[in-house]
Amino acid sequence: MKYFVMEESLDKKIVGSDFPQAYRFIKEYNEDAPNALFSLYKYKDTFPDYVPNLDGVMLAGYAKLTDFVSNGFSGSLCILSPKAKAILEQYNLCPHQFYSLGLYKKKVKYDYFLLKLVSNYSDFVDYEKTSFREYDITSGYKSDPFFVKSKEEFWERRQKIKAEKGISWGIWGDKLVMNKDFNCELDFFVISILDANTYVSERLKNAIESAGLTGWEFAPATNLIAENCH
Repeated sequence: MKYFVMEESLDKKIVGSDFPQAYRFIKEYNEDAPNALFSLYKYKDTFPDYVPNLDGVMLAGYAKLTDFVSNGFSGSLCILSPKAKAILEQYNLCPHQFYSLGLYKKKVKYDYFLLKLVSNYSDFVDYEKTSFREYDITSGYKSDPFFVKSKEEFWERRQKIKAEKGISWGIWGDKLVMNKDFNCELDFFVISILDANTYVSERLKNAIESAGLTGWEFAPATNLIAENCH
């Protein structure tokens, strides 16, 4: 299986000149309500036992309406059109939920959806074969690649560097190798913790492009190796 990294489009001809495309609410929306969009932040690793009220997200003034709408709320939340939802539902996605979302552009409401992901495949990384780098998000510094022997050693080194150098420091996977237990049928997933990319299979990428869906672009995942997926 060949994988690609999903990237939100920055092409102004497609998405407009506001990025992200959605990051605010209409005046009538109560963002402090117990079932509002921000309430989802409490559920990083689970899903809520209620249906959130998402009828009030506003498209930025210079943003264009696309099938996949970039947002400033969370990397684990995707705003998408009914057409995009219909395509994604045909494929094997990481744990997820779709919620109805009202997207407003100049007081016109569009019926969209919010896709919430709970995706952590860090247990399916072969830590002995994977290379890592220390990095500092403030300066952009990256160390030379290094190796660890286990997930436990990765966590110990990660905690140590944060304690010694500060919270802006961390460890990212450099060349990620998935182990034999990784599900090769997955079409859409995030590894999490050691890697922030959203990965898409070639077959899902092709389906998105064939359907003419707008808002996402794809680059080959040259950093990801799934040895058992052929």
